[in-house]
Amino acid sequence: MKMADFWEKAEEALKVTEWAYQNGCYNEAVSRSYFAALRSALALLESIGLKPEKTTRIGHWVQTNFATECVHRRKLVPRELASILSELRSLRAKADYARESVTAKEARQALRWAQEFLDAVQRRLVKS
Repeated sequence: MKMADFWEKAEEALKVTEWAYQNGCYNEAVSRSYFAALRSALALLESIGLKPEKTTRIGHWVQTNFATECVHRRKLVPRELASILSELRSLRAKADYARESVTAKEARQALRWAQEFLDAVQRRLVKS
């Protein structure tokens, strides 16, 4: 899978996020928001030559390497993006695994974060 593939998947997940939010499917909106951000982070990591091994837990690998390499070491994107990815991961856990559903407000915030995340990553990918 190439960087463009991850980026295309990120954009697709964001479209689904927007549709889910507009149609009141708030748990799915949150879940897709997280995956949109995760996939765009994978695209950026791959653009700098980093790829997870096949046996790696992808979510944890992306969280760690994105913060370390893209935010702190190389300063490719604003530092807020590391916390956005973490917040989206937490909200996704609630949306996917908790008994209670996420709220419309939480879903709206997740959508905003995902849009912000993808916008920042896209600006960086265009520069590469």
